[in-house]
Amino acid sequence: MRVSRIYYDKKLVSGASIQLDSEVAHYLINVLRLKPDSEINLFNGDAGEFRGVIASGSKKEVVVNINEQLSQPSRSPLHLHLALGLSKGDRMDYAIQKSVELGVAEITPLYTEFNEVRFKDIARLRKKLVHWQKIAIAACEQCGSHGPPTINSPVALCEFLKKESTASRLVLDKSGDNSLSEIKKSEAIDLVVGPEGGLSAFELKNLKSQGYKVINMGPRILRTETAPIAALAILQSVYGDM
Repeated sequence: MRVSRIYYDKKLVSGASIQLDSEVAHYLINVLRLKPDSEINLFNGDAGEFRGVIASGSKKEVVVNINEQLSQPSRSPLHLHLALGLSKGDRMDYAIQKSVELGVAEITPLYTEFNEVRFKDIARLRKKLVHWQKIAIAACEQCGSHGPPTINSPVALCEFLKKESTASRLVLDKSGDNSLSEIKKSEAIDLVVGPEGGLSAFELKNLKSQGYKVINMGPRILRTETAPIAALAILQSVYGDM
């Protein structure tokens, strides 16, 4: 039987007992139907992964005894920062989920000229950030990663371009003359992908003025949720740990 992996964002150490919150308790007890003495794995990016045993459980809380450490914390040798134009529906959710599976380290949602999603209500934005973080954590639990990426609050593309970075800078667009196979090896990459409507000529001009190399992904036009996944897979295969 497959042992469930649970992300725990506090300190993990062998011999300790910890209490999991009600949401996790509901999942373990009511959904997975786990009982006392059932094994689970607990992990985070600072501690790595530990084997745990459920000491007691109810619908509101679960107490876990932490046993041996299974692995040290690890991350992809390639630091990937995905800046993705906000999109409607579940496209953003899909892109975040699959990006986490591919080892992305940081995600910044972007307001761009052609995207239709805007968060003017602070409460709605906070709710959406919590939602995205839950998607990222679930993806980590599934794929074996030790920690979810940082998910930043959405910013305008012009504000994103003001940040200092020593990473290689890439933007996906069909107008590009470069392919990913031509990119020099780098330990860190900032990857910009536009929304459903793409990036405007003005935005591409600004990106190029900030050192972004325009990458053409081939003859087929990829959707906004597909393009970053294809690019991240290629980058991880060539420079990362795939």
